[in-house]
Amino acid sequence: MAMAALQLSAAAAAAAAAAPPPPAPAAPMIGQPGCSTICGNVSVPYPFGFGPSHCYWPGLNLTCDTGDSHHPPRLLLGDGSLRVAEISLKNRTVRVMRAGLIINITGDDLSLPGWNASLEFGRGFREHGYLLSARNELAVGGCNVMATISADIVGEETTKIISGCSSFCTYSDRGGFIYRHDEVSNKVCTGTSGCCLAPLSSGSVPVPDGVQTRWLYGGNNDTTVGESVMVFVAEQGWVDKLKQGPDTFQEVPLLLDFGVRQGLPPHSQDNSICSQDVQRMVCKSEHSQCFALDPGYVCRCKQGYDGNPYIAGGCQG
Repeated sequence: MAMAALQLSAAAAAAAAAAPPPPAPAAPMIGQPGCSTICGNVSVPYPFGFGPSHCYWPGLNLTCDTGDSHHPPRLLLGDGSLRVAEISLKNRTVRVMRAGLIINITGDDLSLPGWNASLEFGRGFREHGYLLSARNELAVGGCNVMATISADIVGEETTKIISGCSSFCTYSDRGGFIYRHDEVSNKVCTGTSGCCLAPLSSGSVPVPDGVQTRWLYGGNNDTTVGESVMVFVAEQGWVDKLKQGPDTFQEVPLLLDFGVRQGLPPHSQDNSICSQDVQRMVCKSEHSQCFALDPGYVCRCKQGYDGNPYIAGGCQG
């Protein structure tokens, strides 16, 4: 009897070893059925999408540029010039790469706007569901110069300074972005090293209206002749991690906050609770929550769940 049981156990073990492994679990869906969710090396979760209109929420359409000159294909915000590098539903951010964002201003033109922020991040951004994230920072490069970013205040006929800093040189260096690592602070921009960094206003950043720059000494000083100033906005930490000056780069990373906005009723700026109708329309997963934030409505998976709250069955435990 014992021998028969042993033989049966050995046969069962051999059969189990010969059986094919169980199939791997299917990858969770991140987009609408029948829609492409990859462009180049970037994942595109709904409510973003490209192609047929049912693949994205209105205003959050993207373009997958598969032109012969681009390999791999490029994912573009809308049909514009911002290249999308990453979409994070959890952080409600879109990381974009902006070509030509760094602006050089010569000494003779320093009184002119160095960067038309209203064109880059104006009303169209808010209407489509985007805002410049507070997780960016202003960078200014040059000697003895100050730059500020002003912004429109919604509902008020006024503007507000949302960021600004001054860059000084304590030695004879001149011109542009002086790249020098400070061993004490372990940073590149310290304010006295030819460049400075400043955070944007915390919370929701108002729509930028423009950038103002000026010298910190008299305009008749002949040391301004031929000097240049750099003014740009970049994702926090990017400048201090550079191994070369930003003038050697063709693209600068920016973070945009996003929300689902078009076709939905406006919400109170003081109330983050979604109505039941909006919750039902936007947050399709049964394990999701809806929040009313600027610039629109956002969905999150409930605690203990992860995935895409904007599609049915998207939040998995």
